[in-house]
Amino acid sequence: MKAIIFTMTCGEGHNMMARSLEQAFKNKNIKTKIVQTFGYNEKRVARENKMFLWACKHIPHIYDFVWNKLRKVNHKTDKCPGYVKTCVNYFKKEIESYDPDIIVCTHCYASSVISYMKKKNMLKNNIITSTVLFDFCLAPYWEHSTAVDYIFQPLDNTTKDLIEKGFAKKQIITSGIPVKAEFYEKYNKEKIRKELKLQNIFTVMNIGGGNGLGNTLKLLKSLLKSKNKIQIIIINGKNKKNYEKIKKFINDNKITNVINLGFVNNVDMYMKASDLIISRCGGCGLSEIFAINKPFIIREKMILNEKINKQFFIENGCALGMDKITDAGDRVEYLINNPKIYDEMIKNIEKIRKPNSSEKIVEFLISKVKK
Repeated sequence: MKAIIFTMTCGEGHNMMARSLEQAFKNKNIKTKIVQTFGYNEKRVARENKMFLWACKHIPHIYDFVWNKLRKVNHKTDKCPGYVKTCVNYFKKEIESYDPDIIVCTHCYASSVISYMKKKNMLKNNIITSTVLFDFCLAPYWEHSTAVDYIFQPLDNTTKDLIEKGFAKKQIITSGIPVKAEFYEKYNKEKIRKELKLQNIFTVMNIGGGNGLGNTLKLLKSLLKSKNKIQIIIINGKNKKNYEKIKKFINDNKITNVINLGFVNNVDMYMKASDLIISRCGGCGLSEIFAINKPFIIREKMILNEKINKQFFIENGCALGMDKITDAGDRVEYLINNPKIYDEMIKNIEKIRKPNSSEKIVEFLISKVKK
């Protein structure tokens, strides 16, 4: 049995989902391959990522307007979107050469291509096709993916929207967003802190995704005003500029309670060592926080899908929100000084999280393969 996963680099979340599913497939001794949606052209992959990150940083209001307008429309599915046309031959070549039993897509562009191929009888009938909803709300163009066999959604709150987009109820499986198994492993916080050479005090971690988005230095200055004794972990990801700024600030001011890091491969360990996490509101990043059951504070000035996610989790008592970057310190102080509210947030996360999502998705798909 073999599986192929089509992912897309526009931020790191989709790739993280793909790697977690790959790990779960391999744990079942299933040969697995990950393929970039625009992998036929490396410059196109880089351009898609660069355009997405640039829009998030420089024109979020325009991005929001276009994204919201497009997502409210059911585009004519008999018309082939431009991105599908550019990818079909590449997908066909990859699928025919690999000959998979299972196809999983971690972006709607990829599942649009697979859906189109199914409609045009370009896939073997016995291949199980699927896609994963990567947010706690719907992005544009999901109506072009309705021919896949299954769509895995994080929570039940998107079922109605998926049906309106054209999915049948039997196609929709509630599974959670796939994250790596290590996020679900039991752990001892004090032991991990010792291993990472951290102080055993209230620890706040800030992460801006794999690309370290946001004005992290200004946020750090807000946190350092805390009247409580805290330790601060900053994960800058691939943002070398932010890393260097914070490094200089720490050295110039002889600060000893801040751990400044770049891109790390053991982010789960730092999350487990923390008491509270400050983060953007992308689906994959939030799912990792959910997996380890940590209260979180959601950043300011995000793109629309993150704003929708933010509202959902605040309303469900899982998080606090920031309106401006200087709110960071106040929100942390509030939770430190109100332990009952902090504990209630943990209980609320526990109520709605979906543990071991990658394994459950993989087990479901394997069960559907005709032997």
